[in-house]
Amino acid sequence: MSIVMNETKWNVRRERKMSEVRNQAIMDVIKNCISKKNNDIPFYVADFSDVLYKCRYWKNKLPRVEPYYAVKCNSDPMLLSLLVSLGIRFDCASKGEIDAAMAAGAEPSDIIYAHPFKSNTFLRYAASVNVDLMTFDCEQELVKIKRVFPQARLVIRISIPNVPAAFPLSNKFGCTLKQAQKLLVLAQNLDLNVVGVSFHVGSLCEQPFAYAKAIGMAKDLFDMAEDLGYHFTLLDIGGGFPGSTGSTDIFDKMCYYINEALDDHFPEGCGVRLIAEPGCYVACSAYTLCTKVIGKKLSTDMDSDDGEIYKQQCFYYLNDGAYGSFGYGFEKYGYRIRPLLSKSQQASRPILRSKLWGATCCSSDYIVEDCLLPEMEVGEYIVFDNMGAYTRSLTTGFNGFPMPMTHYVFPPQPINKNDKLPPFEDYCKDLGSNKLKSFVKIQDYICHDDSNDDLFRKG
Repeated sequence: MSIVMNETKWNVRRERKMSEVRNQAIMDVIKNCISKKNNDIPFYVADFSDVLYKCRYWKNKLPRVEPYYAVKCNSDPMLLSLLVSLGIRFDCASKGEIDAAMAAGAEPSDIIYAHPFKSNTFLRYAASVNVDLMTFDCEQELVKIKRVFPQARLVIRISIPNVPAAFPLSNKFGCTLKQAQKLLVLAQNLDLNVVGVSFHVGSLCEQPFAYAKAIGMAKDLFDMAEDLGYHFTLLDIGGGFPGSTGSTDIFDKMCYYINEALDDHFPEGCGVRLIAEPGCYVACSAYTLCTKVIGKKLSTDMDSDDGEIYKQQCFYYLNDGAYGSFGYGFEKYGYRIRPLLSKSQQASRPILRSKLWGATCCSSDYIVEDCLLPEMEVGEYIVFDNMGAYTRSLTTGFNGFPMPMTHYVFPPQPINKNDKLPPFEDYCKDLGSNKLKSFVKIQDYICHDDSNDDLFRKG
């Protein structure tokens, strides 16, 4: 008889133990991969039990808001297949992302084409596969949609100014409420179907209250639209949610302000569907990257006046870098460095000021400018936590260096012999999903290469 998920869902002590077990499982996989594969290719370990936990936590904290995973964050096909099984829908920004979501098993109705500016070719493709829910924020885009895909259901995107975020977006996308009112009149004249409002407070939003402000602005636009004869049925509150280990407090604050604002402006039973576009929140902490030290040298800079040494730093050259997993802005997602050394090794080695360089020939290819590490040797490994967001999706293959491989862990080992993990179907049911397009075979845990596809079996 399977365990009912709700009975143990929010047992804090059990979740803490599970976290410890997950961490041990990841380290076991890393050590196993290192012992079996004598090569210099970096690799990820993707912990899918962490993804399950995040999805369940979202449902507990934001029960009225449907998550549409932002594919751009991490388009790992295995991850997308898992999310399909869990009933998660998708935010796509291109033909390629639509293809990836549908290849994983998503239906066209599971997708919002959430890029305010779409090429004619991509727009025609969306029409051909019936992905008809999409955003816009200007007159020119409305005219284009009228010409190419007049049957689309449209969501007007407003800008939320003056919100501190790691990556602000309102300077690139969105319109003011005044502009929105004019656009709605134009959409009426063009006989286009506008069904709702969207916004994005910025990636890694630093001001939880910004969601309440944005929801209030969206309600003002709902009221304006009502006066014009519209009856909106959708509100998309965008992304901006953190996903690194240790970011729960700020996420909880965001949820508090979101729920409070939704209760005030869009109370339950109002007939408005509520969605969001988390990316980093889902993927960031689930992926751990293991890199290898392929080179080392001691750098000594000399003072030009008296010849005395004034700075000494150890340079380490890793088998991944800025053109691989450590692309633009990676440091904002809460990475953590862990030298893969035993406690005795760490205790016996000197701590050195260090710079971590990437693998390519480019002089700008560095990972960390200055950090403190125990002295490492060539052939040893450095592990980076919280590497699931905007890492895999930004790799370039520059200089011929390969993309890291990925190994998958799901689920963690039982804590005690009497602890029985429920079958994967129960995880899906717990999240309200009956899709089961694919599901994970449950063993103690599974280490799996992305070059092999037997982790999932199609249902």
